[in-house]
Amino acid sequence: MERFVHTPIHPMQWFDEQQYGRMQMLGADALPLLHRLTTNHMLQLAPGHSSQTVLTTPIGRSMDLLTVVNEHPAVWVFTSSGQGPMVYTHLKKNIFFNDKVTLAPAAQSHRQYTLYGEGATAWLSAQTGIDVATVSVDGFVRWHNTLLMRTTPLGGDGWRILEPVDATEGILPRSTVPQLDAATLSLWQLEAGVPAFGSEIGTDYVPLETGLEAAIHTAKGCYVGQEIIARMESRGRRAKTLERITLGGVVATPAPLLTASGREAGLVTRAALSDALGVIGFAYISTKIEDTEDLVCADVAVNRLPVQR
Repeated sequence: MERFVHTPIHPMQWFDEQQYGRMQMLGADALPLLHRLTTNHMLQLAPGHSSQTVLTTPIGRSMDLLTVVNEHPAVWVFTSSGQGPMVYTHLKKNIFFNDKVTLAPAAQSHRQYTLYGEGATAWLSAQTGIDVATVSVDGFVRWHNTLLMRTTPLGGDGWRILEPVDATEGILPRSTVPQLDAATLSLWQLEAGVPAFGSEIGTDYVPLETGLEAAIHTAKGCYVGQEIIARMESRGRRAKTLERITLGGVVATPAPLLTASGREAGLVTRAALSDALGVIGFAYISTKIEDTEDLVCADVAVNRLPVQR
């Protein structure tokens, strides 16, 4: 997916992920269970590392983009906002009689939040006394009972924090660190080119259409939905692809994307005004549309605004 020449840097803020799902798996078959249900090679996920993987339907559509952390002997699974109950139920019903695995939701036992923006790594090092700058991009570290994990950077940096609700002292002094609201989080995602569940990720889309190749292992063998995704990959055919766009003005989304002649071209999933980049957004664009064709976006009031791919 194309990136803007300059991704804006923002001062550090924290985002409350209480609505995001989190669960702990134990047992020898924890990773094999995830391996047969998701797109990435979970059997190759070494202790001390994390990986993104897509939970897919039998027809290869995205149910959720998961982050899996191998803290042997425990395996942690993190979901998108609001997807915890669905993912838990789906994993639970796919545990077979002989599988050596237990699954426990952690939303009530652990609070979860993220630190985004410039200086998050230095701030976290100062708070914990650990040089977290040495943690790999897919790594994590423990500080007492709190798990500090690298996550997709937004605004310049990114850390996910998981701490027990009964921790005597939380790591985040929320009275001094500004809180990031959902609208600003969405803007930072757009600036960084990070798709999100509910707009760009969902059962309307195949992971390859969303540009989630990094979460797909093409040679891992069978998993739910693998045949559809493998066929799409081998033939190099996608009905549509997610692209980053700039717009001539703010539109209400989702909004239809049309060619200048009025043909259907796709869907603008999100758009927002960035101080540094202007109006930016994501759009699924049909692969039948030539790159040279002019596109327009109509909002719900059918106001059409020029779009530049």
